[in-house]
Amino acid sequence: MSKRKKTLVKRYDLPDMIMHWTVAVGFVLALLTGYAVFFEGTSALLVNEIGVFIRLLHRIGGVLFVVAPVLYFIFSKKRFGFLRAFKWSKSDLGWLLAAPKHYFVGGDSMPPQEKYNTGQKMFYLFAVVFGFLLAISGFILWFNWFSATAQLIFLFIHDVSAVLLTLFFFVHVYLVIFHPADRMSFNAMATGYMDREYAKNSHELWYNEVKAQEVKKMEKNA
Repeated sequence: MSKRKKTLVKRYDLPDMIMHWTVAVGFVLALLTGYAVFFEGTSALLVNEIGVFIRLLHRIGGVLFVVAPVLYFIFSKKRFGFLRAFKWSKSDLGWLLAAPKHYFVGGDSMPPQEKYNTGQKMFYLFAVVFGFLLAISGFILWFNWFSATAQLIFLFIHDVSAVLLTLFFFVHVYLVIFHPADRMSFNAMATGYMDREYAKNSHELWYNEVKAQEVKKMEKNA
């Protein structure tokens, strides 16, 4: 086993990282331009070239946000791997009970977790539901498919979904970049590899699976 493999464990493949960062870029682009429209009003922005450009960037961000996971699902061999994020077990209840102390006070008294911990599962579920509502309502507003009254309803759905996703997005960013207990997750999504000690402590059930696969592979090659 190489020195790199002794200290790191493979967590994400290149398609996983490309999809994640494309969605992230698309969301941030749509987020910034969307709030520019939201606070200034669409009529004010439509009367000048800057406003038209902002709306164009908003649509580009929306397309990236939607197309990236669709292409991933079509072409990736691991297209159904994300279903692990929706597999719930007794350990999730333990995580919910231990999370307040872990994140606000400190300590390592968290129950063993799978590849995705309970907080990540909640975030993914939230992102899928409200991301879907955001995308569908956005395309309906873009192409003006329904009556003016219906458009107002979809505009409300679009705005509420955007605000809720924004709140969860900032929580996600804080945890993976700034929180000392979880910021190693950022390195995993940036490089594809996670520190073994962190994986063992934070995702023990998944790490045991990976370790068993490594042992089986070594025995096969022996």
